[in-house]
Amino acid sequence: MEHRRRDGIASARATKGAKRMTTLGFMIPNTDRMSTLADKIARSLAYAQERNGQYQIVTPLLYPGGGCVVVRIAQSENGYFVSDYGAARREADLLGGNRIFTRLAKEQAKKHGVSFDSDQVFDIEVPDYALVTATIAVANASKAAVDMTQSALTEQKVELQKDMLLKRIFQTFDRSDIEIDGEYSGRSENWRFDAVVQAGTPILFQTVTANQNSVNSAISRFLDVKDAGDELTVRVAVPARIKDTPHLSLLARTARILPADATEEAFISLKQAA
Repeated sequence: MEHRRRDGIASARATKGAKRMTTLGFMIPNTDRMSTLADKIARSLAYAQERNGQYQIVTPLLYPGGGCVVVRIAQSENGYFVSDYGAARREADLLGGNRIFTRLAKEQAKKHGVSFDSDQVFDIEVPDYALVTATIAVANASKAAVDMTQSALTEQKVELQKDMLLKRIFQTFDRSDIEIDGEYSGRSENWRFDAVVQAGTPILFQTVTANQNSVNSAISRFLDVKDAGDELTVRVAVPARIKDTPHLSLLARTARILPADATEEAFISLKQAA
């Protein structure tokens, strides 16, 4: 009797729990509604447009400038011609990376199994059954080529900014006191800086791009060095574009902010502060 009673209690609890989960919508999903929502989401992520007998697939992929990656499909004698219609080239031109883009586009086209002819990323004689794969490959190669062009341009700008900084440092301080790509110990670990100047109080210089990862990296190293002793060093952050630098106020709490185009007098002031 007791055994039946316990089973009854357990069954009632399970039923109550099941009803509760059903009420919350966890147990029995509305498959028809889910299917409708999934189809709606899929259609909004990518859709087709017809222009002059050619179809364009607007994909959810975005170029660095914010525009969607669009793939054009045109019927040819032995299948279909699938291309980005030179969109990646135009995006790269807007970035100012035309020369770099050509090499990177060839590499990305080869990587994704398509082609590049100095103007557009494409695939030719694509059969019906391979259209989806070809469209995805062209879109991915097109986006990747522009993304990598932007990254390469950013690296070039960083190197140029670093060269300008080092030129100013060499003009201001004794060469024997300057260590390029120098290392300095923080409270937790050792850190690399663009330049370490041993002029009385060590001065640590680090260029910073208008990129969150770059800023976070600079904050981490400056903060660790600051924790080892605030008065032991002069920490100097050199943002490429001060107005566009994220978390600038937080960066300023760990280091002095020196504009990339700072005057000679500003560097002399740093020397005197050390």
